[in-house]
Amino acid sequence: MKKKEVDEILDHISQKFEDDVPGIVKMLVRKKIGKFQSFNAESLPESLRTCTVEELIGIVQKGLESGKLKI
Repeated sequence: MKKKEVDEILDHISQKFEDDVPGIVKMLVRKKIGKFQSFNAESLPESLRTCTVEELIGIVQKGLESGKLKI
């Protein structure tokens, strides 16, 4: 992936994180990010490694709505 594309993704995530998010929420999210930083992609199940970003977003949204995903 090109540096410009990576920067675009990181900028988008950073902007979404900054938009109207109370400080306490940011603090809690930062605590969870530590787990993400030590994340190993090889440990992912095949189904997660092969799904698209759009599919993953839909799965996460439905999981949160149904209560099956506990974050």
